[in-house]
Amino acid sequence: MKDYYKILRVGRQARPEEIKRAYRRLAIVFHPDKNRSEESSSLFQEINEAHEVLSDPAKRGQYDQLLTGGFVSEGPMPGQRWHRDPAYRKRYQPGYRPPPPRPNEALLMMAHFLKYLRPISLVGVLYCSVLLFDYMLPFRVSEEKVMPELHRINNWKFRHMPNALVTDKGHQFPIPYSGLDYFPVNSTVKVFTSNLLNVLVKVEAQNQRFTIRHLDSIYQNFLWVPIILMISAVLGLVLKTGIEFRFNVGVLICFLLFFNSIFLVYSILS
Repeated sequence: MKDYYKILRVGRQARPEEIKRAYRRLAIVFHPDKNRSEESSSLFQEINEAHEVLSDPAKRGQYDQLLTGGFVSEGPMPGQRWHRDPAYRKRYQPGYRPPPPRPNEALLMMAHFLKYLRPISLVGVLYCSVLLFDYMLPFRVSEEKVMPELHRINNWKFRHMPNALVTDKGHQFPIPYSGLDYFPVNSTVKVFTSNLLNVLVKVEAQNQRFTIRHLDSIYQNFLWVPIILMISAVLGLVLKTGIEFRFNVGVLICFLLFFNSIFLVYSILS
């Protein structure tokens, strides 16, 4: 006698709505159109059979009586003795029935968390949209005076940077050797930041002949992080099949949101 509660992964006191949710979750995972494994067809039949019995109050009552009064076991029938060797039992023991395959627990876990994929993807799209809107607004421009190299602070950020542009407001920007002549001491530089989030975008010489763009900002060196996040979030919203792939996309979006938050805070504070 099959234990339909075990097949649907619910307790014997489960409410009808819990049984319905469990059935839908398993049906999504093991439907033959979405799962091409050899055992999915037989498992799907067992899932349908269990749902048909447990979703009907009358059938469920009769089944519970049988389940309580009889025994539910996949072992030998009364009076039947089994050989201790499973291989011998499978091949030679009369009446031996191997236990039915069970649903893949990993797929069940992935299917359970797929309900969070769409909200997470929407958060990723919203985050990238805010960054795009902030970048499209007119930049703030502040003027700062170039200070001598003696005012440079050698921290971890500039440890491997031989040349740095130091301003009177305590800012330091990495500058290539080819751009040193465009930023003489006591000259004025223009610092461009975004209007909404105040993120550094670029630093420009007063005569506009040289622009420093390779900056540790989410709009410069870290720009690839929100781009990958946007692509992953759109995939999370568009894809409808493939449990494992969609689950992995959701995990990737979570990691990218975490790193984007760190890079954004770093870009604002630096």
